[in-house]
Amino acid sequence: MNVRLNERSILAVYVSYAFLATSQAMSWQFISYFILHDLQVTNFFVLNIIWSIAPLVMMVTMSLWGSASDKIRKRKPFMLIGMLGYGATNLFSSFVIDGFQYSIVLFIGSIFAASAIPAGQAHLTTGTKKKGERIGFFMVAQSAGWFFGAIMSGFLYAPLGMFFLYRLAAIICLISIVICYVFVTEIAPDSNSDPVIVSQSSSSIIDYVKRPGILKLAFAAAFSALGINAIASVMSIVIVDELGGLEFYVGLANAGATLAAVLFTGYIGKLIDKRGPAGVLIGAYVGYCLFATGFAFAADPITATILFAMPVYALASTAAISFASLMSSDAERGRAMGLINGAQNAGAAFGPILGGLFIEYVFLAVQPVSWIGVVFNIIALVLAISLYPVAQKIRRQNSQITVDMD
Repeated sequence: MNVRLNERSILAVYVSYAFLATSQAMSWQFISYFILHDLQVTNFFVLNIIWSIAPLVMMVTMSLWGSASDKIRKRKPFMLIGMLGYGATNLFSSFVIDGFQYSIVLFIGSIFAASAIPAGQAHLTTGTKKKGERIGFFMVAQSAGWFFGAIMSGFLYAPLGMFFLYRLAAIICLISIVICYVFVTEIAPDSNSDPVIVSQSSSSIIDYVKRPGILKLAFAAAFSALGINAIASVMSIVIVDELGGLEFYVGLANAGATLAAVLFTGYIGKLIDKRGPAGVLIGAYVGYCLFATGFAFAADPITATILFAMPVYALASTAAISFASLMSSDAERGRAMGLINGAQNAGAAFGPILGGLFIEYVFLAVQPVSWIGVVFNIIALVLAISLYPVAQKIRRQNSQITVDMD
């Protein structure tokens, strides 16, 4: 494959996933609000179980899709399967009438939607040493999509409602599918792009998780996501119902975070390539601890909106995914991406469930769930600090091998 075709394929991935993120943002930020007010599910424990169905399914299926893409050595078919899954989920969600129907749609749709992210990230980090940069700009593309999706749904939710937004999101998913199908081409693996681990390629996901530091990284990503999603799952209810803000504030909070991510996440990816991912990961978890503490004390919707607009997710996700890509060869990149994204979805699944239990039976209010975010991100921070020597060792080995190859 020539360089121009390779670059066109990378650009097509960025654009298609930007549209996919737009569709995700339109629905994601109002899911709990939609379940509470449109589907009339008033028990917060049940509400958060429904919210958790999609990440719970993805937690299991992402690694399976990633491993499958490794076995057939193709990424594009799995990218398309995932995008079709998101589109179908949005379309059928626009016709549900109760929490049970919505749960069925989320369960089935998420099985297929889980294929999109691991395949896209594996495609981007194949045949290149600039893994952090590629993932950084992937986050930029996704953040740009989230910005426009969050702003649109923030404006349109009150006058048009969630059912209309789901149908609009399905149409936007169709655009991402067309771009991916027409312009994305497979990239051949390059053994020289992974000098340290290419000789250690594993035959299964079980072999891969035995690598030094992999499980620590997965647990750090899972614990952090658990704490943050305990808050994120009810963010719209805190801002609108408990603090008296407008629905537009919810969109503004997500749009602010993603706009900031668009501006600097690409540079963070380059920094990771030069200095390693551990320092960025540690800084991200410190940021999450500060955010969750502030959100627990926020006394008005403006303060809560500003706090939620902190672009910490882009840092945490870019660092964790880049870290995993450094510890995997091109041939096993799918299972690596599936593992880390699956860990993040594990946190996204169990965080809301744990939060719902505490809201319904302990706190008797929604906002104090922020303290769960503090506790679990402190755990993630400790794990990230323990990974620093692993990252430094990989960086030294890669630098030495690159010098020897030259």
